[in-house]
Amino acid sequence: MKRTPLFDQHVNDASAVINLKGFARAMHYRGHVAEHKATRERVTLCDVSHMGEIDFVGPDALALVQKIAANDASRLAVNQAMYSVMCGQDGNVIDDLVCFRLGEMHFRWVVNVTKTDEDYHHIVKHAHGMDVKVSNISTDTALMALQGPASLETLQRITKADLSYLQYYWLVQTTIHTEHAEVPVIISRTGYTGERGYEIMVDRDRAPWVWDALLAAGQPLGIEPHGVAARESLRTEAGYLLNGNDMDAATNPYEAGLGWVVKLSKDFVGKDALEKIKAAGVRRRIVGLEVDGSCTIRNGYPILKNGKEVGRVSSGPLSAALTGRNLGLGYVITEHAGAGTELEIEIHGDKHRARVTALPFCERRVKVEPAILTWSPYDLRFSGSHIWARLEEGSKDVVAIGVSDYGQCSLGDILCLELPAPGAKVKRGAAAGWVDSYRRAADIPSPVSGEVIWVDESTMRDPRRINAYPYARGGIFKLRLSSPKEYDELMPFENYAEQLRKLRRYDEWTNELRVT
Repeated sequence: MKRTPLFDQHVNDASAVINLKGFARAMHYRGHVAEHKATRERVTLCDVSHMGEIDFVGPDALALVQKIAANDASRLAVNQAMYSVMCGQDGNVIDDLVCFRLGEMHFRWVVNVTKTDEDYHHIVKHAHGMDVKVSNISTDTALMALQGPASLETLQRITKADLSYLQYYWLVQTTIHTEHAEVPVIISRTGYTGERGYEIMVDRDRAPWVWDALLAAGQPLGIEPHGVAARESLRTEAGYLLNGNDMDAATNPYEAGLGWVVKLSKDFVGKDALEKIKAAGVRRRIVGLEVDGSCTIRNGYPILKNGKEVGRVSSGPLSAALTGRNLGLGYVITEHAGAGTELEIEIHGDKHRARVTALPFCERRVKVEPAILTWSPYDLRFSGSHIWARLEEGSKDVVAIGVSDYGQCSLGDILCLELPAPGAKVKRGAAAGWVDSYRRAADIPSPVSGEVIWVDESTMRDPRRINAYPYARGGIFKLRLSSPKEYDELMPFENYAEQLRKLRRYDEWTNELRVT
């Protein structure tokens, strides 16, 4: 059984670790239902390092990708991604994949765990005679999925790039701040849950640092790690397919509902067969299924119409505990694939009423933008008292002021906030306000001198916003600087981050010496 780079984290935290497709995987942590709902309502983190990664580098990298992928990679800009399938000469699916364009002559594919070796050999075979290097980098690479409505805020507070500009199916090559070091990563706005989310690709040896940093950053937002049980139910609810269940070597893209990724305007392996399939029409189609009663449906269950088998369930179960309905995916003969068609599903010899229902089962919110945007800490300046400042866009003397992520964490849940009134004059280092938390009361020492011109009334009414959004773009108040030089003297994040590492090392050292 293989281990992902995050195996130790799963052994320490997961309530069940299983052997799934040859990898040790966390089945769940706090529970399948809780983790599923946390993804829909807050934010979760999942280890998907079992997935395969294959690099194409060289002058003929694009030509090779075009030759073997059904979708059109020539449309990709650098740092853009696309979803595609790779087919055999018969037009049936070998694998589905996400293709990243990392450079003009550099592509990277993320492929399925059970297909990685087969995919690699298929690619190498078609690369013969071409000026391109194909590398299976799966064992050197870790991948984790951060998904949910609060995913942007969680990731932004430790990421150098401004993620507010990152659109769906685009990526950025950037840096994440961890307790140990600044870690190079590739962040793509992709995922497998139907929620807004990101997938973070990182060198395997540094993956535990990034995992721990994400869980720490998301703690005020209710982050939870989730296992393969929730990953399966989330993708099924969102109507996403799984290779090996919902498509295989006997499935073509059109019957799997993936005709949109097939670009017949270019040449690729399987094109001739797919042209014929499209012209003739498909015999069966993937559909959503809903079964009556308290039973659940699973892969392989027969689907019946008037007592005659017309298809098979491909994915399930999706139970009422998760969605209020008992749902799954399956293939049925095309004439019975219309929404609302009454069917039966055979479960352990008994027939249960069911019907075809529209996909996806839930709203896909992958393109939803958050109401509150936050700064990357790398764009801010910091005082030694864990207060940050940032010049307003286009201004030379107006700064927003806030409490750093470390500062709000050290305070704990904030209960009360008092800020200066507009027009008040404050001095650098003097208290400009105060906060009270479960741990202690503390002053807010101003990092610069100036006149208060605005305060955030909404945060005064609900001080917990500081816990959730420490780097909110407006800050908690704004000053007109009396001495711009004071702003220049504040620490850039790189220096502040090193100060934080020293504080954490000291905390670890004193904990080791502390006698209880």
